[in-house]
Amino acid sequence: MITAADGGDLTPVAEAVYGAVQAGDCVYLEGPIGAGKTTLVQACARMLGVSEPVTSPTFALAHLYEGTPPVAHLDLYRLGEAAGRDTSDLLAYLTEDVIGFVEWPEYGFGWLPAATCVVRIGFDDDGTRQFDISPSASRL
Repeated sequence: MITAADGGDLTPVAEAVYGAVQAGDCVYLEGPIGAGKTTLVQACARMLGVSEPVTSPTFALAHLYEGTPPVAHLDLYRLGEAAGRDTSDLLAYLTEDVIGFVEWPEYGFGWLPAATCVVRIGFDDDGTRQFDISPSASRL
């Protein structure tokens, strides 16, 4: 478990995620609205060499960034409202040469690849963010 004060530096968290993933992996990001899922993707993307601004794909659903390896960032929150949507266009972002970060993965149940790392973001009683990073058992 890693803690970070609200608005604090997420570099230690990003380093832990970076050490647990490689090209072709899918990272599930779980936590309430405003927990810092996109902020964590921004920190991870910087570590992977992404120089352009990383923004929330809430309305676009997915963004792809050039890095080493490239970074796919999906936000499936709006899929909760769109039952039966064809998701093949979103699945195309999660290829073997990218690291995929998926916010709200529960809305991709049944078609998302299995997570190789799950990051659960929550808050303790004083409002400090808690990051629980669980890499796949095959990576331990």
